[in-house]
Amino acid sequence: MIETRRPGVPSQGEVASMGAQLSSFADEAARARILGAYDKAMAFWPEPRGQRDVSTSFGTTRVHTYGGGPGTPVVLLHGQSATPAEWAPHVAVLGEGRPVLAVDRVGDPGYSTQSAPVTTAQDTANWLEEVLAGLGLERAHLVGHSYGGWVALNHAARRPARVASVAAYEPPRALAPLRPGFLLGAVAAMVSGSEKFQRRWFTGLIGDTGAAPEEAEAQMRLSLEALRGFRVRLLPPPRMTDEELRSVTAPALILLGGANRAMDSTRAAERARRLIPDVRAEIVPGAGHGIPVKVLNSRVPEFWREAEAAQGGRA
Repeated sequence: MIETRRPGVPSQGEVASMGAQLSSFADEAARARILGAYDKAMAFWPEPRGQRDVSTSFGTTRVHTYGGGPGTPVVLLHGQSATPAEWAPHVAVLGEGRPVLAVDRVGDPGYSTQSAPVTTAQDTANWLEEVLAGLGLERAHLVGHSYGGWVALNHAARRPARVASVAAYEPPRALAPLRPGFLLGAVAAMVSGSEKFQRRWFTGLIGDTGAAPEEAEAQMRLSLEALRGFRVRLLPPPRMTDEELRSVTAPALILLGGANRAMDSTRAAERARRLIPDVRAEIVPGAGHGIPVKVLNSRVPEFWREAEAAQGGRA
């Protein structure tokens, strides 16, 4: 387990400079456009859907909820600027017999409100630990995509007590460096004023996930609005060290797109197998950086059953 540290109370001088370190909407008009697109994308979630707000040292975190039952709860961690709306095609399947809780991360565009900067990997783990504690979860399966996959693995290394298992699809920089071409494309998409270029870049990055066209368009519109109208001050996901990966003792499932543009999937899978004690690292042929709906909906519940059997029914 990696040594932990609670976030300290900032001094007056730190408070004065804190605003520059917080993510924010560009203005009220951008906020209205982004949250409008967020609400339209969330409309694809199954019903009944609930929501809770959890207070943390870093701000108030919105959590969307679905389902119930005796199974170990699952906590969903979205990618950067994706919001919990991206889990719409997965919630009903993952919520069979267990509660689903999708976290709206502070520092991303959505209904969470950030009040303190998240500047280190330890801050990220402390924030999520406060969310899990505020939800009253003693144990939970963590499922993350992209940045959320890094958050899940980081948490399993630094604050493992509540982690029943961790499943990460395409966690950036956790296992392998980002490709230079991906970084250049991301910067170009951010500074470009052309929606046509931005759509083309996002489409090439995400690949064909199998999501319904109207649902995919709602996600695309949300990403485009966020790209233009939200100032992101998130911690770039640091490379996880060998020690940190060895500290992930919970059962782990790593899924990587065979055609992804972000990183070398073979290199990432090999490093995961070498360092994470109880890992299943799998490359999904032809998949990009977006989550293939059928793959995740079949493989993750299967992984939970495998982990449960190995742990004598505890998972």
